[in-house]
Amino acid sequence: MGISVKDIVTGRKTFFITPDTSLIPESYLEDYFALGYECYFVEHDKRVKLEKKLDILISLFHDVIFFFNIDYNGAGVDWPILIRNITDSFDNRASIGVLYTKRQTKDEKLRLEHKYLYEMGLGCGCIQLEYQKKQNFEIIEKILYANQAQGRRKNIRALCTSACTYSCRVNNYNVTGVLQDISLSHFSFLCSEGKLQVQMYEKISDFHFNIRGFIFRSDAVLIMQRPANGENLYIFAFTSTTGANGLDTRIKQLLIPNIYKLMSANFMNLVNQIYAKVDNGPELADLQEVEDI
Repeated sequence: MGISVKDIVTGRKTFFITPDTSLIPESYLEDYFALGYECYFVEHDKRVKLEKKLDILISLFHDVIFFFNIDYNGAGVDWPILIRNITDSFDNRASIGVLYTKRQTKDEKLRLEHKYLYEMGLGCGCIQLEYQKKQNFEIIEKILYANQAQGRRKNIRALCTSACTYSCRVNNYNVTGVLQDISLSHFSFLCSEGKLQVQMYEKISDFHFNIRGFIFRSDAVLIMQRPANGENLYIFAFTSTTGANGLDTRIKQLLIPNIYKLMSANFMNLVNQIYAKVDNGPELADLQEVEDI
């Protein structure tokens, strides 16, 4: 089962460029995902030049926010020049902010703010991080909220591969298959007409799920059904053991990192495919030729 590139690139994405993981650990990305923010790290490496990576991300995803760690000094990066090149080349199609480690004096902080906010006109802020990473979680959360990084969806869908399966029993009949997508609130799958005899808003007890090896169970209610690709698409909302909307708290906490890993794997598979085409050549790859993954 292939995942459409069009589906992967849909929605607002936030990229932390060459982040200091001692101040913003990667585990924070899972927590921001749970809050509805789709965030990724973009590291510097020798395979593809950093500026070309940024060109690809803007061209591919269209609705992006970049936060540059301006304390990173690898490979002789000149941040003001790189950021200016991005804004000039793409006519401000990317929203941009900068992050930096807490400065020793107020004057240093003010000089950075003047350069990036007033001289360069960056709209997503010039944010000073604290030495203690626990304080930085809330700082980053506030700037994501202020810059509307959540986009339109409160709960982000992760598109599923054949390694994401479900099974249930309806009217003494076992139904199994592959999920189309899953979030912390909903999931969907395709099923041939007549195979699943369920009425709208009917509850099915004890769905079994396997998300790339993570196995869990939950009840769910059918909230939408429509034809799709010669089959029927069924969209269910999770319900807890008490009958409330959503997953049981314990299951939800375990599911968060597994859904984020699925979503992140889809992202990495896509961009690595493009990086392989570019291979530091003079021109960007033809993004129209990128294959579904």
